[in-house]
Amino acid sequence: MKRYVTIGIVASAALPVLAGGASASAQVFPRTHSVGSGVSWHACADRPGAECGVIEVPLDWNAPSGTKIKLSVVRRKATDPAARVGALFYNPGGPGVPAGLLVRDYAADTFSEELRRRFDIVGIDPRGVGESTPALRCGQPVHNPEISQFPQSRAGYDRLVDSNAAVGRSCLKATGPLLGQLDTANVARDFDQVRAALGEAKISFFGKSYGSMLGTQYARLFPGRVRTMALDGAVDPAVPASRLVTDAAKAVEDSFERFTDWCDRTPGCALHGRDVGQVWDRLVAEAERAPIGVSGGRPLTAEELRYSAYALLTMTPEFAGNLATAIKQAERGDAQLFASIRAQALDDPVSTAAYRSILCQDIDPRIRGYADVRNRMRQIREAAPHMRGTSEFWDMTAGCVGWPIAPARSRQSAIRDVPPILVIGNTHDPATPLRWARGLSERIQGAGLLTNDGDGHTAYRRSACATKHIDTYLVTGTLPAAGSVCTK
Repeated sequence: MKRYVTIGIVASAALPVLAGGASASAQVFPRTHSVGSGVSWHACADRPGAECGVIEVPLDWNAPSGTKIKLSVVRRKATDPAARVGALFYNPGGPGVPAGLLVRDYAADTFSEELRRRFDIVGIDPRGVGESTPALRCGQPVHNPEISQFPQSRAGYDRLVDSNAAVGRSCLKATGPLLGQLDTANVARDFDQVRAALGEAKISFFGKSYGSMLGTQYARLFPGRVRTMALDGAVDPAVPASRLVTDAAKAVEDSFERFTDWCDRTPGCALHGRDVGQVWDRLVAEAERAPIGVSGGRPLTAEELRYSAYALLTMTPEFAGNLATAIKQAERGDAQLFASIRAQALDDPVSTAAYRSILCQDIDPRIRGYADVRNRMRQIREAAPHMRGTSEFWDMTAGCVGWPIAPARSRQSAIRDVPPILVIGNTHDPATPLRWARGLSERIQGAGLLTNDGDGHTAYRRSACATKHIDTYLVTGTLPAAGSVCTK
């Protein structure tokens, strides 16, 4: 569910996550209210075939005639107009990843030739993200290496709460009232406004990671406007917050253990022939005693080390060799490779502001004091002795405690009266465990589940089999056979 993978390394994955404000999603909205008109398109500078546009939507969907904000929209029309199926809305995850950039600049890397041939592909930068305005901003860094997300005392917990509150207040000051209107139900309503502006009665939707949460909300609010919907690397928002972190910790640990097995059997691994688990544990212990040096940069803390390793695990098996090299490099006293991942995953001010602000409106971590944090830390560390509970969902739990905007209240009931929806999950996904894909598919009436027996986060463009199934479903609306499993 990460915010750095798709943009930083346009390889195959995109990330999810969640966030706060007792705002619009707790309300009942008119489903047919329309604001504004169609999108006025213009060529996207030096990007042949891409059209750029802007559409206005209400800041507050409870007051649709009030203040407006602008969404940046990018479209690439079907390359075979005679075979055109319709419009395909795409969300790559994050939250906070600008879909418009991917559609405009990286369409051939992001989508198969078949999807580009058959669909008008539409990338919308969600409210506050990318080129949509106003943009989310925070006056303080979201990540502070001096504040532990795994507090070992009540005083440490109090420092964490105070730090989160200060960051949140700085975001509110820099961003304004938009900060309280970022929950995913609002984004789903924005997307439906774009649908109306395009003159489409129904849309197809492809969401990866956090995009599965957005798709789920859209299907719940606008079931009659869905033609097809594929949710890859799915999050099940009905899972209690306390179980989310345990499930995620187990998934990250599983991916780490599979990485060590790969190293054992791969002569080209930089750590081949060594006990990789012991090497890693010793490196983490050393970083806990003193941060690891970084040539020309800030030293790397133990928590940053583990999180950067997690980020690379979301990109295995393609980047397994990079993780081994990074560990060997850090062992020698220079964590430069890990620091480059940290720069994307933790230190980028734009992506982290969006990630945290949206995250803290969608999911309530349900932490009411230090005792809750201590109990959850015990559970996740028992589940993950090497990675020690590191996951995006722990980042969400620790990062949202003390946030000044309360989580939105959203319904998590079963979704009915929609066309068949395809949910996809990897057997060894460190970010979104297969268990969540199974649970989500069971809560959507008539949904199908496609299992990809593989590693890394999300399956599309990583597995040829999964890619073919997803393409076929999005084009035809026909689900894969029940029980389908991709093995390559």
